[in-house]
Amino acid sequence: MSMEESIRQIIREENEKHLKDIKQLLESHGYQEAPRTLSAKEAASILGVGLTKIYDLVNNGDETGFPYIRAGGRIIIPYNALMNWIDQQTNLAI
Repeated sequence: MSMEESIRQIIREENEKHLKDIKQLLESHGYQEAPRTLSAKEAASILGVGLTKIYDLVNNGDETGFPYIRAGGRIIIPYNALMNWIDQQTNLAI
């Protein structure tokens, strides 16, 4: 192994250690990585509404702009798209 490869390996190992330490620190403060997608039930919990309201938003998606994906019989809501939709609704209310 060349000197350059050895240095790269050491740097890689140190970076992995630091990333692990940062992740543990964030978790100790209650931070959790956001999921990529949500179920209708999870989205309802975030919005503080019932499942019926989520289904209404999905069924009127063209009017409401509510973000969802149909996968067979399932409704999947992309997390980031839901957060953006909430921001848009907040700005409309102002």
